[in-house]
Amino acid sequence: MKKLLGIAAVLLMIVSCSKKEPELNGREYQLINAMNNAEITLSFDQDGNRYFGSAVNRYFGTYKLDGNKISFGPAGATMMMGPEPLMEAETNYLQILPKVQSYHFDGDNLILVTDNNQELAFKYLGNIQK
Repeated sequence: MKKLLGIAAVLLMIVSCSKKEPELNGREYQLINAMNNAEITLSFDQDGNRYFGSAVNRYFGTYKLDGNKISFGPAGATMMMGPEPLMEAETNYLQILPKVQSYHFDGDNLILVTDNNQELAFKYLGNIQK
């Protein structure tokens, strides 16, 4: 019986240690509790260096990873107009994104952390289809 419990403990340890965090590449997220109830998405291409998403406008740029460190390059965006509260939310978000310095996961959800420890939480929407 002790031998069986010992084997079970070793197997449990192996399984728990091998649990791998999700990758960013090829995944799409939506900002939780965005300002003014805006629907803001963030996606990472499958090749690993571009990001894109939408709020009122579509936006895009490049990012770099180094362990759990992440940096976003300047965002380009389309120039459509929308309701003022959503435009305000979009502007606020695009001003915060370059301040992000690290990330981690809470389950499948993505948490981006800025230079002043502000957290942006994103729910996982699924994988991007090529």
